[in-house]
Amino acid sequence: MTDAIRVLVVDDDFRVGGLHRDIVDARPGYTALEPVRGVRAARAAVRDLQPDLVICDVYLPDGDGIAFVAEIDVDAFMISAASDGATVRRALRAGALDYLIKPFESAQLIERLEAYRRFRNLAAEDRQLDQDSIDRAQRVLHGRDGGVPSVSRSTTEKLIIELLQDGESSSSVIAGRAGLSRATVQRHLAVLATRGDVEVTLRYGSTGRPEHQYSVRH
Repeated sequence: MTDAIRVLVVDDDFRVGGLHRDIVDARPGYTALEPVRGVRAARAAVRDLQPDLVICDVYLPDGDGIAFVAEIDVDAFMISAASDGATVRRALRAGALDYLIKPFESAQLIERLEAYRRFRNLAAEDRQLDQDSIDRAQRVLHGRDGGVPSVSRSTTEKLIIELLQDGESSSSVIAGRAGLSRATVQRHLAVLATRGDVEVTLRYGSTGRPEHQYSVRH
């Protein structure tokens, strides 16, 4: 039986950290460590508990999450409301395997966890890999293997861009107009934002909850 993948969540908001911990714990093959809220506590947890994966916010009360990820020898996902290209690229340069824009649906994190589990199996430490194996492991990690074919993804992205020509919109509105699930639309919007095809702004609605608004970058 394979050992469970141990995950440490680092988030300054204890409610968000607890939510992400519960999502991780509910996945087969995963176990979540107790979340921590800052860089100092995260360093101690990495040293003492030796997690396999860290899910880390960018902005922490006692330091920078990206700098922390760069200093540890542990796989990591970055999560943040920051959606500017400079922050995303800095996170990827620091070694983050993935970047999730807050707020996101639990399904998006679940998809990443499943992809990471498959990636670890394909790139196990005791395996010798040829180039085809490495290429497949990377496709799996980024959701390009065993999921929606690339032509479908391209078609979906074109549809989203077309709908955004009418003006700024949220993922839920786009999902309703496109006849797609919100999680699917959010996943493709994240790709488009990373490429620089769409701009993302954070707006607060009548409930006081933040929601991302998307528009085509001209």
